[in-house]
Amino acid sequence: QRQMCIRDRLMKTTKWAVVGPGFIAGRFAQGMLEAPGAERTAVVSRSEENGRAYAEKYGFASSYTDFEKMLRESKPDVVYIATPNDTHMDYVSAALNAGVAVLCEKPMADNAVQTEEMIRLAEKNHTFLMEAMWTRCFPAVRQARQWLQEGKIGQVLTVHSFHSFLADPKDWQLWKASLAHTGGAVRDVGVYALGMAFLAFPQGPEKIMSCCRTNGEVDIHADMLLQYGDGKAAFLSAGFDMEGNATTTIFGEKGRITLGPNLCCPSQLQFIPNQGEPESVELPYPATGMQFEVLRVQECLAQGLLEQVNNMHHPQQIFIILPAGDHQPGMLIFLHQAADLFLRRAEVD
Repeated sequence: QRQMCIRDRLMKTTKWAVVGPGFIAGRFAQGMLEAPGAERTAVVSRSEENGRAYAEKYGFASSYTDFEKMLRESKPDVVYIATPNDTHMDYVSAALNAGVAVLCEKPMADNAVQTEEMIRLAEKNHTFLMEAMWTRCFPAVRQARQWLQEGKIGQVLTVHSFHSFLADPKDWQLWKASLAHTGGAVRDVGVYALGMAFLAFPQGPEKIMSCCRTNGEVDIHADMLLQYGDGKAAFLSAGFDMEGNATTTIFGEKGRITLGPNLCCPSQLQFIPNQGEPESVELPYPATGMQFEVLRVQECLAQGLLEQVNNMHHPQQIFIILPAGDHQPGMLIFLHQAADLFLRRAEVD
């Protein structure tokens, strides 16, 4: 009977609202077009013109400039928040207090205090909350996790994970490199490398070393060494100041697993044993791939799951202070809660 109820819920549409119709929200909407049951209900923008343009382009029923008015009138089931980092807390809080489920872009919060407050509000209102670490929803990542759980490469020894690119000021969200919007390379792309480290070593590191380059406000490149004892380590690199690769290799006693060509949205993985023939898997997808997190949210809502909240009781909050001080240029690299949440939330895979 419960399975029939879940099936019936999955067959219903989910009313989505999008806040912040910028670059990433455009890619999100393209993914929504590939997600059955995703009803494009409303968009919220500070600019009436931008909101209407986004709604017309992607087929949203209405546009607003007032977030709370949208919540009252459109009554969405879930809100996707894609605004600059420093605005997340206000939008997440307003939605949760209205009893509306939230999918918030990473980093969901600026710090541990905000994270815990979001969790408290979600629990108080019995409302779904999830950070939009879309990578964990990709079939290639889920397959890699299965291989690790099956012991395909034996005990994990080392991880190499990198995500660097040269940002084009003419075609990029410049606020991501500003202190005013709590930007920075680790917050933006470093989380993907960190997610891969926690995929391989879910217990978290015992020691962290790092170095970074800054633009005078925030980190624009960071290299990190996470140590796990017994010589196990993750070597991570992320930035938007140079062209680099965006791949991950997880080394084990029996072989290695590679993910790529872009680790944040991988479509290929390979198991390369120490002896024997490699096993390659191609998992192409249409559009942007953001449909996978849309579908995951809809599955959770249909099943009444709140794991994304409940499993956040003990998030790993890892901060590297270089060498001291908070929100000083080049001083704080935020290895935020997404690392721990990467694979510990949404465990129905």
